[in-house]
Amino acid sequence: MSKVQIWKQRIFYGATDMAGNLIWQIVGLYLLFYYTTVLGISPAFVGTLFLVVRVIDAFDGVVYGYLIDHTHSKYGKSRPYFLWFGVPLGILTMLLFFNPTFGGNKAFQLAWISLVYTLFSLVYSGANTPITAILPSLSSDPDERTNLASARMVMTNIGTAVIGAISLPMVAKLGGGNTKLGWTIWAAIIGVVIMLLFFGAFANLREHNAVDNTAVDEANHIKSHLSVGESLKGAAKNTPWVLLSIGFILLQTFWVIRMQTAVYYLTYVYRRTDMIGLFNGLIIVAVIGNLSVPLLSKFMKHRNVMVVALLGFAVGEAIMPLGLSSGSMIPLFTGMIISTIAMGAAFSISFVMIADTVEYSRLKLRIDEPGILSSVPMVGAKLGMGLGGFLSGMILSWGGFQASAKIQDAKALSAISASFIWIPIVIAVAICVILQFYKLDEAEVAAEVKAQAAAAEKRAAEQAQTTDTAVTADSAVADDESDEDLSDGNL
Repeated sequence: MSKVQIWKQRIFYGATDMAGNLIWQIVGLYLLFYYTTVLGISPAFVGTLFLVVRVIDAFDGVVYGYLIDHTHSKYGKSRPYFLWFGVPLGILTMLLFFNPTFGGNKAFQLAWISLVYTLFSLVYSGANTPITAILPSLSSDPDERTNLASARMVMTNIGTAVIGAISLPMVAKLGGGNTKLGWTIWAAIIGVVIMLLFFGAFANLREHNAVDNTAVDEANHIKSHLSVGESLKGAAKNTPWVLLSIGFILLQTFWVIRMQTAVYYLTYVYRRTDMIGLFNGLIIVAVIGNLSVPLLSKFMKHRNVMVVALLGFAVGEAIMPLGLSSGSMIPLFTGMIISTIAMGAAFSISFVMIADTVEYSRLKLRIDEPGILSSVPMVGAKLGMGLGGFLSGMILSWGGFQASAKIQDAKALSAISASFIWIPIVIAVAICVILQFYKLDEAEVAAEVKAQAAAAEKRAAEQAQTTDTAVTADSAVADDESDEDLSDGNL
Protein backbone atom coordinates (compact mmCIF):
# COMPACT_ATOMS: atom_id res chain seq x y z
CA MET A 1 0.00 0.00 0.00
CA SER A 2 1.05 3.60 -0.57
CA LYS A 3 1.72 5.89 2.40
CA VAL A 4 -1.57 7.67 1.74
CA GLN A 5 -3.47 4.37 1.90
CA ILE A 6 -1.60 3.31 5.04
CA TRP A 7 -2.48 6.53 6.86
CA LYS A 8 -6.03 6.44 5.57
CA GLN A 9 -6.39 2.95 7.03
CA ARG A 10 -4.92 4.04 10.37
CA ILE A 11 -7.22 7.06 10.64
CA PHE A 12 -10.43 5.25 9.80
CA TYR A 13 -9.47 2.29 11.98
CA GLY A 14 -9.00 4.78 14.80
CA ALA A 15 -12.38 6.32 13.95
CA THR A 16 -14.12 3.08 14.96
CA ASP A 17 -12.84 3.20 18.52
CA MET A 18 -13.25 6.96 18.69
CA ALA A 19 -16.95 6.43 17.91
CA GLY A 20 -17.37 3.77 20.57
CA ASN A 21 -15.45 5.73 23.18
CA LEU A 22 -17.37 8.96 22.73
CA ILE A 23 -20.28 7.30 24.48
CA TRP A 24 -18.02 5.12 26.65
CA GLN A 25 -16.44 8.26 28.08
CA ILE A 26 -19.79 9.86 28.79
CA VAL A 27 -21.12 6.66 30.38
CA GLY A 28 -17.91 6.17 32.37
CA LEU A 29 -17.55 9.75 33.56
CA TYR A 30 -21.06 11.05 33.83
CA LEU A 31 -23.84 8.44 33.68
CA LEU A 32 -23.62 7.48 37.38
CA PHE A 33 -23.43 11.18 38.26
CA TYR A 34 -26.34 11.98 35.90
CA TYR A 35 -28.57 9.24 37.29
CA THR A 36 -27.88 10.09 40.94
CA THR A 37 -27.75 13.90 40.89
CA VAL A 38 -29.88 14.93 37.88
CA LEU A 39 -32.56 12.24 38.02
CA GLY A 40 -32.30 11.64 41.78
CA ILE A 41 -31.93 7.85 41.56
CA SER A 42 -30.21 6.10 44.47
CA PRO A 43 -26.57 5.02 43.97
CA ALA A 44 -27.50 1.51 45.16
CA PHE A 45 -30.08 1.08 42.39
CA VAL A 46 -27.74 2.42 39.72
CA GLY A 47 -24.86 0.23 40.91
CA THR A 48 -27.13 -2.82 40.92
CA LEU A 49 -28.43 -1.97 37.43
CA PHE A 50 -24.90 -1.74 36.10
CA LEU A 51 -24.02 -5.13 37.57
CA VAL A 52 -27.20 -6.93 36.49
CA VAL A 53 -26.91 -5.69 32.91
CA ARG A 54 -23.27 -6.76 32.82
CA VAL A 55 -24.29 -10.24 33.94
CA ILE A 56 -26.97 -10.35 31.22
CA ASP A 57 -24.68 -9.29 28.40
CA ALA A 58 -21.21 -10.04 29.78
CA PHE A 59 -20.46 -12.67 27.19
CA ASP A 60 -22.35 -11.31 24.20
CA GLY A 61 -18.94 -10.31 22.84
CA VAL A 62 -18.21 -14.03 22.47
CA VAL A 63 -21.46 -14.46 20.53
CA TYR A 64 -20.57 -11.55 18.26
CA GLY A 65 -17.09 -13.00 17.87
CA TYR A 66 -18.60 -16.31 16.77
CA LEU A 67 -20.85 -14.50 14.29
CA ILE A 68 -17.87 -12.60 12.89
CA ASP A 69 -15.91 -15.84 12.41
CA HIS A 70 -18.86 -17.27 10.46
CA THR A 71 -19.71 -14.15 8.45
CA HIS A 72 -19.10 -14.35 4.71
CA SER A 73 -19.85 -11.19 2.74
CA LYS A 74 -18.28 -9.22 -0.06
CA TYR A 75 -17.32 -6.65 2.58
CA GLY A 76 -15.40 -9.16 4.73
CA LYS A 77 -16.03 -10.66 8.15
CA SER A 78 -15.80 -7.74 10.56
CA ARG A 79 -16.38 -4.66 8.44
CA PRO A 80 -20.16 -5.04 7.90
CA TYR A 81 -20.77 -4.85 11.66
CA PHE A 82 -19.66 -1.22 11.69
CA LEU A 83 -22.68 -0.42 9.53
CA TRP A 84 -25.15 -2.87 11.09
CA PHE A 85 -24.53 -1.72 14.67
CA GLY A 86 -23.09 1.78 14.32
CA VAL A 87 -26.44 3.42 13.55
CA PRO A 88 -28.39 1.71 16.38
CA LEU A 89 -25.61 2.63 18.81
CA GLY A 90 -25.96 6.29 17.86
CA ILE A 91 -29.73 6.15 18.43
CA LEU A 92 -29.38 4.44 21.82
CA THR A 93 -26.79 7.03 22.83
CA MET A 94 -29.51 9.64 22.38
CA LEU A 95 -32.02 7.57 24.37
CA LEU A 96 -29.67 7.10 27.34
CA PHE A 97 -30.11 10.75 28.19
CA PHE A 98 -33.72 11.07 27.07
CA ASN A 99 -35.70 10.19 30.19
CA PRO A 100 -39.41 11.03 30.38
CA THR A 101 -40.86 11.62 33.85
CA PHE A 102 -43.90 9.39 33.08
CA GLY A 103 -46.08 11.72 35.09
CA GLY A 104 -43.95 11.30 38.16
CA ASN A 105 -44.28 7.50 38.15
CA LYS A 106 -40.88 6.43 39.50
CA ALA A 107 -41.39 2.74 38.67
CA PHE A 108 -41.95 3.52 34.98
CA GLN A 109 -38.91 5.78 34.91
CA LEU A 110 -36.69 3.08 36.45
CA ALA A 111 -38.07 0.52 33.99
CA TRP A 112 -37.32 2.84 31.06
CA ILE A 113 -33.77 3.49 32.25
CA SER A 114 -33.18 -0.24 32.76
CA LEU A 115 -34.51 -1.14 29.29
CA VAL A 116 -32.54 1.52 27.41
CA TYR A 117 -29.32 0.80 29.28
CA THR A 118 -29.65 -2.94 28.60
CA LEU A 119 -30.27 -2.43 24.86
CA PHE A 120 -27.41 0.06 24.71
CA SER A 121 -25.03 -2.47 26.25
CA LEU A 122 -26.04 -5.23 23.83
CA VAL A 123 -25.64 -3.01 20.77
CA TYR A 124 -22.39 -1.52 22.07
CA SER A 125 -20.84 -5.01 21.93
CA GLY A 126 -22.00 -5.54 18.37
CA ALA A 127 -20.37 -2.30 17.23
CA ASN A 128 -17.12 -2.69 19.17
CA THR A 129 -16.23 -6.40 19.02
CA PRO A 130 -15.25 -6.18 15.31
CA ILE A 131 -12.82 -3.33 16.06
CA THR A 132 -10.33 -5.76 17.59
CA ALA A 133 -11.37 -8.72 15.42
CA ILE A 134 -10.56 -6.86 12.20
CA LEU A 135 -7.00 -5.94 13.22
CA PRO A 136 -5.28 -9.18 12.07
CA SER A 137 -7.01 -8.78 8.68
CA LEU A 138 -5.86 -5.21 8.17
CA SER A 139 -2.19 -6.19 8.11
CA SER A 140 -0.02 -9.28 8.58
CA ASP A 141 2.99 -7.11 9.55
CA PRO A 142 3.46 -7.06 13.37
CA ASP A 143 4.96 -3.55 13.29
CA GLU A 144 2.04 -2.17 11.27
CA ARG A 145 -0.41 -3.84 13.65
CA THR A 146 1.30 -2.01 16.50
CA ASN A 147 1.01 1.24 14.54
CA LEU A 148 -2.68 0.56 13.87
CA ALA A 149 -3.34 -0.15 17.55
CA SER A 150 -1.53 3.05 18.49
CA ALA A 151 -3.47 5.05 15.88
CA ARG A 152 -6.65 3.56 17.28
CA MET A 153 -5.85 4.73 20.79
CA VAL A 154 -4.64 8.16 19.61
CA MET A 155 -7.97 8.76 17.87
CA THR A 156 -9.83 7.37 20.87
CA ASN A 157 -8.08 9.62 23.35
CA ILE A 158 -8.50 12.71 21.22
CA GLY A 159 -12.24 12.06 21.19
CA THR A 160 -12.50 11.19 24.86
CA ALA A 161 -10.39 14.20 25.85
CA VAL A 162 -12.75 16.52 24.00
CA ILE A 163 -15.76 14.81 25.57
CA GLY A 164 -14.27 14.99 29.05
CA ALA A 165 -13.34 18.65 28.70
CA ILE A 166 -16.43 20.13 27.07
CA SER A 167 -19.37 17.92 28.09
CA LEU A 168 -20.35 19.82 31.23
CA PRO A 169 -19.93 23.28 29.63
CA MET A 170 -21.90 22.11 26.57
CA VAL A 171 -24.66 20.69 28.77
CA ALA A 172 -24.89 24.00 30.62
CA LYS A 173 -24.93 26.03 27.40
CA LEU A 174 -27.36 23.81 25.48
CA GLY A 175 -29.73 23.45 28.43
CA GLY A 176 -29.77 27.13 29.30
CA GLY A 177 -29.88 26.29 32.99
CA ASN A 178 -31.93 23.11 32.51
CA THR A 179 -29.36 20.36 33.11
CA LYS A 180 -31.66 17.54 32.06
CA LEU A 181 -32.49 19.23 28.73
CA GLY A 182 -28.82 20.02 28.19
CA TRP A 183 -27.87 16.36 28.52
CA THR A 184 -30.61 15.33 26.09
CA ILE A 185 -29.43 17.73 23.37
CA TRP A 186 -25.74 16.92 23.93
CA ALA A 187 -26.41 13.17 23.70
CA ALA A 188 -28.30 13.70 20.44
CA ILE A 189 -25.28 15.48 18.94
CA ILE A 190 -22.91 12.75 20.10
CA GLY A 191 -25.23 10.08 18.69
CA VAL A 192 -25.08 11.63 15.21
CA VAL A 193 -21.26 11.87 15.36
CA ILE A 194 -21.04 8.18 16.35
CA MET A 195 -23.11 7.13 13.34
CA LEU A 196 -21.00 9.21 10.94
CA LEU A 197 -17.70 7.81 12.29
CA PHE A 198 -18.81 4.18 12.00
CA PHE A 199 -20.13 4.76 8.49
CA GLY A 200 -16.83 6.37 7.48
CA ALA A 201 -14.93 3.32 8.79
CA PHE A 202 -17.21 0.93 6.92
CA ALA A 203 -16.76 2.85 3.69
CA ASN A 204 -12.97 3.13 3.86
CA LEU A 205 -11.53 0.05 5.57
CA ARG A 206 -10.68 -3.16 3.70
CA GLU A 207 -9.85 -6.63 5.03
CA HIS A 208 -6.74 -7.32 2.97
CA ASN A 209 -5.23 -10.60 4.06
CA ALA A 210 -8.28 -12.68 4.95
CA VAL A 211 -7.78 -14.79 1.80
CA ASP A 212 -3.97 -14.75 1.85
CA ASN A 213 -3.87 -17.15 4.83
CA THR A 214 -5.75 -19.93 3.03
CA ALA A 215 -2.67 -21.69 1.64
CA VAL A 216 -0.88 -21.48 4.99
CA ASP A 217 -3.92 -22.77 6.87
CA GLU A 218 -4.39 -25.73 4.54
CA ALA A 219 -0.71 -26.64 4.60
CA ASN A 220 -0.54 -26.54 8.39
CA HIS A 221 -3.94 -28.14 9.05
CA ILE A 222 -5.31 -25.04 10.80
CA LYS A 223 -8.96 -25.34 11.78
CA SER A 224 -11.52 -22.59 11.37
CA HIS A 225 -15.32 -22.17 11.39
CA LEU A 226 -15.60 -24.16 14.62
CA SER A 227 -18.63 -24.31 16.88
CA VAL A 228 -18.78 -22.01 19.92
CA GLY A 229 -17.96 -24.94 22.20
CA GLU A 230 -14.96 -26.01 20.13
CA SER A 231 -13.72 -22.43 19.89
CA LEU A 232 -13.95 -21.93 23.66
CA LYS A 233 -12.19 -25.24 24.32
CA GLY A 234 -9.40 -24.14 22.02
CA ALA A 235 -9.26 -20.72 23.68
CA ALA A 236 -9.00 -22.34 27.12
CA LYS A 237 -5.82 -24.11 25.97
CA ASN A 238 -4.32 -20.78 24.91
CA THR A 239 -2.61 -19.90 28.22
CA PRO A 240 -1.40 -16.42 27.14
CA TRP A 241 -4.95 -15.58 26.03
CA VAL A 242 -6.44 -16.80 29.33
CA LEU A 243 -4.00 -14.72 31.39
CA LEU A 244 -4.53 -11.68 29.16
CA SER A 245 -8.30 -12.09 29.47
CA ILE A 246 -8.12 -12.03 33.27
CA GLY A 247 -5.81 -9.05 33.16
CA PHE A 248 -8.03 -7.17 30.72
CA ILE A 249 -11.14 -7.68 32.85
CA LEU A 250 -9.30 -6.35 35.90
CA LEU A 251 -7.90 -3.47 33.83
CA GLN A 252 -11.35 -2.39 32.75
CA THR A 253 -12.73 -2.84 36.27
CA PHE A 254 -10.34 -0.46 37.98
CA TRP A 255 -10.51 2.01 35.08
CA VAL A 256 -14.29 2.18 35.29
CA ILE A 257 -14.20 2.64 39.06
CA ARG A 258 -11.72 5.46 38.65
CA MET A 259 -13.60 7.13 35.78
CA GLN A 260 -16.96 7.04 37.51
CA THR A 261 -15.66 8.59 40.72
CA ALA A 262 -13.49 11.31 39.14
CA VAL A 263 -16.34 13.84 39.25
CA TYR A 264 -17.05 12.96 42.88
CA TYR A 265 -13.35 13.30 43.78
CA LEU A 266 -13.08 16.79 42.29
CA THR A 267 -16.48 17.85 43.65
CA TYR A 268 -16.35 16.58 47.22
CA VAL A 269 -12.73 15.75 48.11
CA TYR A 270 -10.82 18.59 46.44
CA ARG A 271 -14.00 20.73 46.23
CA ARG A 272 -12.96 22.25 42.91
CA THR A 273 -15.87 21.78 40.50
CA ASP A 274 -14.39 24.53 38.36
CA MET A 275 -11.52 22.16 37.51
CA ILE A 276 -13.60 19.15 36.39
CA GLY A 277 -13.56 20.02 32.68
CA LEU A 278 -9.81 20.67 32.64
CA PHE A 279 -9.10 17.59 34.73
CA ASN A 280 -11.12 15.26 32.49
CA GLY A 281 -9.73 16.94 29.40
CA LEU A 282 -6.24 15.82 30.39
CA ILE A 283 -7.10 12.44 28.91
CA ILE A 284 -5.56 13.94 25.77
CA VAL A 285 -2.08 13.30 27.21
CA ALA A 286 -2.82 9.56 26.87
CA VAL A 287 -1.81 10.15 23.23
CA ILE A 288 1.79 10.37 24.46
CA GLY A 289 1.42 6.89 25.90
CA ASN A 290 -0.22 5.64 22.70
CA LEU A 291 2.61 6.95 20.55
CA SER A 292 5.27 5.52 22.85
CA VAL A 293 4.12 1.93 22.34
CA PRO A 294 5.68 1.32 18.87
CA LEU A 295 9.00 2.65 20.22
CA LEU A 296 8.90 0.72 23.50
CA SER A 297 7.96 -2.47 21.67
CA LYS A 298 11.26 -2.36 19.82
CA PHE A 299 13.20 -2.56 23.09
CA MET A 300 11.09 -4.78 25.32
CA LYS A 301 8.48 -7.51 25.13
CA HIS A 302 4.84 -6.50 24.95
CA ARG A 303 4.20 -7.97 28.41
CA ASN A 304 6.93 -5.77 29.89
CA VAL A 305 5.49 -2.68 28.21
CA MET A 306 2.19 -3.42 29.94
CA VAL A 307 3.85 -3.95 33.34
CA VAL A 308 5.84 -0.71 33.11
CA ALA A 309 2.68 1.17 32.09
CA LEU A 310 0.63 -0.19 35.01
CA LEU A 311 3.34 0.60 37.54
CA GLY A 312 3.56 4.12 36.10
CA PHE A 313 -0.21 4.42 36.55
CA ALA A 314 0.07 3.37 40.20
CA VAL A 315 2.75 6.02 40.84
CA GLY A 316 0.61 8.72 39.23
CA GLU A 317 -2.42 7.74 41.31
CA ALA A 318 -0.42 7.83 44.54
CA ILE A 319 0.78 11.39 43.81
CA MET A 320 -2.71 12.92 43.39
CA PRO A 321 -3.79 13.11 47.07
CA LEU A 322 -0.54 14.81 48.16
CA GLY A 323 -1.95 18.30 47.66
CA LEU A 324 -5.05 17.87 49.81
CA SER A 325 -3.58 19.20 53.05
CA SER A 326 -2.15 22.31 51.41
CA GLY A 327 -4.93 22.81 48.88
CA SER A 328 -2.41 22.72 46.03
CA MET A 329 -3.66 21.44 42.67
CA ILE A 330 -0.15 20.68 41.38
CA PRO A 331 0.06 17.10 42.75
CA LEU A 332 -3.46 16.39 41.50
CA PHE A 333 -2.70 17.43 37.93
CA THR A 334 0.83 16.00 37.95
CA GLY A 335 -0.46 12.62 39.07
CA MET A 336 -3.29 12.78 36.55
CA ILE A 337 -0.84 13.42 33.69
CA ILE A 338 1.45 10.56 34.73
CA SER A 339 -1.33 8.03 35.24
CA THR A 340 -3.10 9.01 32.01
CA ILE A 341 0.03 8.69 29.87
CA ALA A 342 0.65 5.30 31.45
CA MET A 343 -2.90 4.12 30.73
CA GLY A 344 -2.57 5.29 27.13
CA ALA A 345 0.35 2.88 26.76
CA ALA A 346 -1.43 0.11 28.70
CA PHE A 347 -4.55 0.13 26.52
CA SER A 348 -2.57 0.39 23.27
CA ILE A 349 -0.31 -2.56 24.06
CA SER A 350 -3.24 -4.66 25.33
CA PHE A 351 -4.84 -4.67 21.87
CA VAL A 352 -1.53 -5.61 20.27
CA MET A 353 -1.19 -8.46 22.77
CA ILE A 354 -4.63 -9.75 21.84
CA ALA A 355 -3.55 -9.92 18.18
CA ASP A 356 -0.44 -11.79 19.40
CA THR A 357 -2.61 -14.42 21.10
CA VAL A 358 -4.66 -14.81 17.89
CA GLU A 359 -1.47 -15.60 15.97
CA TYR A 360 -0.31 -17.88 18.79
CA SER A 361 -3.56 -19.82 18.49
CA ARG A 362 -3.05 -20.32 14.76
CA LEU A 363 0.58 -21.41 15.07
CA LYS A 364 0.61 -23.48 18.24
CA LEU A 365 -2.95 -24.77 18.55
CA ARG A 366 -3.80 -24.85 14.81
CA ILE A 367 -7.03 -22.91 15.46
CA ASP A 368 -7.99 -19.76 13.56
CA GLU A 369 -10.92 -18.05 15.29
CA PRO A 370 -9.99 -14.34 15.53
CA GLY A 371 -13.56 -13.24 16.29
CA ILE A 372 -13.88 -15.37 19.43
CA LEU A 373 -10.39 -14.56 20.71
CA SER A 374 -10.72 -10.86 19.89
CA SER A 375 -13.93 -10.63 21.90
CA VAL A 376 -11.76 -10.30 25.04
CA PRO A 377 -11.87 -6.47 25.06
CA MET A 378 -15.65 -6.49 24.81
CA VAL A 379 -16.12 -9.13 27.50
CA GLY A 380 -13.55 -7.33 29.64
CA ALA A 381 -15.19 -3.96 29.05
CA LYS A 382 -18.63 -5.30 29.93
CA LEU A 383 -17.52 -7.15 33.05
CA GLY A 384 -15.37 -4.17 33.99
CA MET A 385 -18.28 -1.76 33.51
CA GLY A 386 -20.50 -4.03 35.58
CA LEU A 387 -18.07 -4.76 38.40
CA GLY A 388 -16.72 -1.23 38.39
CA GLY A 389 -20.17 0.35 38.33
CA PHE A 390 -21.45 -1.99 41.01
CA LEU A 391 -18.45 -1.40 43.27
CA SER A 392 -18.62 2.35 42.74
CA GLY A 393 -22.30 2.47 43.68
CA MET A 394 -21.92 0.12 46.64
CA ILE A 395 -18.86 1.92 48.02
CA LEU A 396 -20.67 5.26 47.80
CA SER A 397 -23.67 3.75 49.56
CA TRP A 398 -21.41 2.20 52.22
CA GLY A 399 -19.84 5.60 52.76
CA GLY A 400 -23.25 7.18 53.25
CA PHE A 401 -23.01 9.46 50.21
CA GLN A 402 -25.91 11.94 50.03
CA ALA A 403 -26.53 13.55 46.64
CA SER A 404 -28.37 16.46 48.27
CA ALA A 405 -25.47 17.32 50.59
CA LYS A 406 -22.92 19.81 49.33
CA ILE A 407 -20.42 18.65 51.94
CA GLN A 408 -20.03 14.91 52.60
CA ASP A 409 -18.98 13.42 55.93
CA ALA A 410 -15.58 11.79 56.52
CA LYS A 411 -16.76 8.27 55.75
CA ALA A 412 -18.22 9.29 52.40
CA LEU A 413 -15.01 11.14 51.51
CA SER A 414 -12.97 8.05 52.38
CA ALA A 415 -15.21 5.95 50.15
CA ILE A 416 -14.71 8.35 47.24
CA SER A 417 -10.93 8.40 47.74
CA ALA A 418 -10.78 4.62 47.94
CA SER A 419 -12.68 4.30 44.67
CA PHE A 420 -10.66 6.90 42.82
CA ILE A 421 -7.15 6.28 44.16
CA TRP A 422 -6.47 3.17 46.22
CA ILE A 423 -8.60 0.41 44.70
CA PRO A 424 -7.26 1.13 41.16
CA ILE A 425 -3.67 0.99 42.50
CA VAL A 426 -4.21 -2.40 44.17
CA ILE A 427 -5.82 -3.90 41.05
CA ALA A 428 -3.11 -2.51 38.74
CA VAL A 429 -0.40 -4.14 40.85
CA ALA A 430 -2.38 -7.42 40.86
CA ILE A 431 -2.41 -7.40 37.04
CA CYS A 432 1.39 -6.97 37.04
CA VAL A 433 1.68 -10.10 39.17
CA ILE A 434 -0.59 -12.08 36.82
CA LEU A 435 1.43 -11.01 33.79
CA GLN A 436 4.57 -12.61 35.24
CA PHE A 437 3.09 -15.92 34.07
CA TYR A 438 2.48 -14.61 30.53
CA LYS A 439 5.23 -16.25 28.45
CA LEU A 440 4.27 -15.51 24.84
CA ASP A 441 7.25 -14.36 22.74
CA GLU A 442 5.78 -12.20 19.98
CA ALA A 443 9.11 -12.04 18.09
CA GLU A 444 9.20 -15.83 17.88
CA VAL A 445 5.57 -15.92 16.74
CA ALA A 446 6.21 -13.28 14.05
CA ALA A 447 9.23 -15.22 12.76
CA GLU A 448 7.20 -18.42 12.55
CA VAL A 449 4.38 -16.63 10.71
CA LYS A 450 6.86 -15.43 8.08
CA ALA A 451 8.44 -18.88 7.84
CA GLN A 452 5.09 -20.58 7.32
CA ALA A 453 4.03 -18.03 4.73
CA ALA A 454 7.32 -18.50 2.85
CA ALA A 455 6.94 -22.29 3.02
CA ALA A 456 3.38 -22.06 1.72
CA GLU A 457 4.50 -19.86 -1.19
CA LYS A 458 7.29 -22.33 -2.00
CA ARG A 459 4.86 -25.27 -1.97
CA ALA A 460 2.44 -23.35 -4.16
CA ALA A 461 5.23 -22.58 -6.64
CA GLU A 462 6.34 -26.22 -6.68
CA GLN A 463 2.78 -27.39 -7.24
CA ALA A 464 2.36 -24.91 -10.05
CA GLN A 465 5.62 -26.08 -11.63
CA THR A 466 4.54 -29.71 -11.27
CA THR A 467 1.21 -28.90 -12.88
CA ASP A 468 2.92 -27.07 -15.76
CA THR A 469 5.28 -30.03 -16.28
CA ALA A 470 2.38 -32.47 -16.31
CA VAL A 471 0.47 -30.32 -18.78
CA THR A 472 3.55 -30.07 -21.02
CA ALA A 473 4.05 -33.84 -20.87
CA ASP A 474 0.40 -34.50 -21.69
CA SER A 475 0.65 -32.06 -24.56
CA ALA A 476 3.76 -33.81 -25.88
CA VAL A 477 2.06 -37.21 -25.71
CA ALA A 478 -0.94 -35.82 -27.51
CA ASP A 479 1.30 -34.40 -30.23
CA ASP A 480 3.08 -37.77 -30.62
CA GLU A 481 -0.23 -39.58 -30.95
CA SER A 482 -1.38 -37.05 -33.50
CA ASP A 483 1.81 -37.56 -35.54
CA GLU A 484 1.33 -41.33 -35.43
CA ASP A 485 -2.23 -40.95 -36.65
CA LEU A 486 -1.08 -38.78 -39.53
CA SER A 487 1.69 -41.30 -40.37
CA ASP A 488 -0.80 -44.15 -40.43
CA GLY A 489 -3.01 -42.15 -42.69
CA ASN A 490 -0.19 -41.78 -45.28
CA LEU A 491 0.54 -45.54 -45.51
